[in-house]
Amino acid sequence: MKREFSIPVTMEAQISKALNNLGIEISDSKKIADCVLNLSDFFIQPGNHSTPWKEKWVQIAYLAYFLPLNFLRAQAVVVQGEKRNFFAGLDHAIDFGAGPGTASLALNQIFTRENLHLIEWAEQAIQQSQFFGSFKYSKKFDAQLIKNPKKTLAVFSYSLTELDAFPAWASDCEALMILEPATHEQGRKLQELRGTLIEKGFQAWAPCTHQVACPLLVHSKKDWCHDRIFFKAPKWFDQIEKHLPIKNKTITFSYLLARKTPPEKLEKTGRLVGDQLQEKGKDRQLFCRSDRREYLSWLHKMGPAPELYRGDLFELPDVIQEVSNEIRFPQD
Repeated sequence: MKREFSIPVTMEAQISKALNNLGIEISDSKKIADCVLNLSDFFIQPGNHSTPWKEKWVQIAYLAYFLPLNFLRAQAVVVQGEKRNFFAGLDHAIDFGAGPGTASLALNQIFTRENLHLIEWAEQAIQQSQFFGSFKYSKKFDAQLIKNPKKTLAVFSYSLTELDAFPAWASDCEALMILEPATHEQGRKLQELRGTLIEKGFQAWAPCTHQVACPLLVHSKKDWCHDRIFFKAPKWFDQIEKHLPIKNKTITFSYLLARKTPPEKLEKTGRLVGDQLQEKGKDRQLFCRSDRREYLSWLHKMGPAPELYRGDLFELPDVIQEVSNEIRFPQD
């Protein structure tokens, strides 16, 4: 299914107001793009860096560009979680390294703002959150924030990269929601963390449909698990991207949803973790249902392949033919 997301109209107005507070109009596309390029260059430098929130150009770049994109990434993960009933029984969330509340804005459809607690040490980021509503903030973690670990979700949206190790307090929580960049390095680190969390007693809920080793990690040194959604950008965002080398027609991200409670078993179901590849005589698409590296395969002589997308769940029919690492289907 083609998953297309757009920036909510209310959020567009909030972003515009926040930018005005910094002395810039949302229509100042070239000035905003220059800020975005500066922050992008900062992020791609080797080593771990905390976002330099004190800089005005950082706030402009985040508000106009990174915040809406990261919000849509978080929203897409929330939607995937809802499909699997991931949030059932959870009544409190701790958003660590929350910035101006980007991930919590997406989680607000699940939790009330009273039950969302954000941890952020940068005062400028906290100040920017006022334009998007009222959240409860702390500048450092306190164990008292976890009132009931069995009903608590720990959220890390692009914040684990700023930590030396996975926080012990998060291991005490019932559920984890982790988002990372869709890069080779960060994606594979998240896949490695998945294995560590399973050893600690967590169960993977999404994107994984199984609890065994990640086939992309085991059978390849290059592949990494990441999702992709389609983005319907407003005109002001398109104007910013005219001055940038990358156009976000789609948005990619790596993520993991995990709980100590086991998920409902999905019999004969896996997830598409690759784009459809057109080859001589057949179309193939990387498919994950176990620790094996497998492809769904449609022979051209059997008819056209269905329109499937990276990130989709796919239930195998009763009749399949397994040839080497390919899963093939009858004509109907």
